[in-house]
Amino acid sequence: MPEISYQSFTYPGDEEALAALKRVPGAPQLLTYLQENFTEQLIYVENNEQMIRAGTGSFGSLHKLLVRCCEILSCPVPDLYVTNSPIMNAYTVGHRRTCLVLHSALVEAMTADELCFVMGHELGHIKCGHGLYRQLGDLLIQSWDAVSALIPVPGIGMIRIPLLIAYWEWFRRAELTCDRAGLLCVQNAPTALTGLGKLAGRISGMEDEFNVDSAIAQAGALQEVNKLVLVVSIMNSAQNTHPFVPSRLKQIREYAASPEYQAVLRGEYQRDVHGLHEGGLRVKCQCGAKVNVKLSSCPECGRPIDAAQGETAAALAEPEAPPAGASALGKFKSMGAGFLKRP
Repeated sequence: MPEISYQSFTYPGDEEALAALKRVPGAPQLLTYLQENFTEQLIYVENNEQMIRAGTGSFGSLHKLLVRCCEILSCPVPDLYVTNSPIMNAYTVGHRRTCLVLHSALVEAMTADELCFVMGHELGHIKCGHGLYRQLGDLLIQSWDAVSALIPVPGIGMIRIPLLIAYWEWFRRAELTCDRAGLLCVQNAPTALTGLGKLAGRISGMEDEFNVDSAIAQAGALQEVNKLVLVVSIMNSAQNTHPFVPSRLKQIREYAASPEYQAVLRGEYQRDVHGLHEGGLRVKCQCGAKVNVKLSSCPECGRPIDAAQGETAAALAEPEAPPAGASALGKFKSMGAGFLKRP
């Protein structure tokens, strides 16, 4: 899907819910600095110390699947790591130096096509540029006292709860957007449904007994209770970062049957030639423009771009001057969101 824009598969309300987070004064500048000059470099070092990097040396077949998914979604290829864990999960981290981590239990349980769905979901976070604003949510949750001290506005404490509610609501909608990205990578609804079903409740040797229709029917449970139970249930789930799996299965099936999905498959979609919004490495051209590493030439001056420059640029880039107050948050580290829950 050459030059496809993330807006071609965004779940309704995703961008609107994100708008509330983007309006936080100074947040994008602060988070960009933290990501590029601390968090991403720290995670890069720790991943290489504690995990196995997939590529031409190890787990080449996994890396080939990732490259194929990146070609489909037209986005830069992130670093891919495999870690030994009995928990079936996958997650992405980073804004510019992005990475995707697969747990060994997930790789062992999935078929190649199901793995493409999972990888496509995680690439959706990169394609949509979710990294910065997931970190903002972590700041609101984990480091509110430090943040409020840096922003001495009377009554700032009053906005914490509304911001958190907006964050959780956006996060859940963003996950539905990324499920759509996963479906676009496999272009086969049954594969996407079985892959997500395995993540929700897999029993070795009984995979053939999982029934998608009955799992989706569970999404209607709220229609069978009284209003008081409904309100309490909504309040209890307000802090969930991911929609419940039966609801996600239902949304995938509905999207797969929609005219919007069929239009994308026919090549009728919004295009983002320069990839300005998505995450991933940028190469600094001689003209000074920061160019998405997936491009072959600079959109500003037309000079050719060498994709190999991306890693060098990330490793050797001089840190920009930090925004006011950034030093007080120097030890903050944010991890990405898991496929089903936070790692």
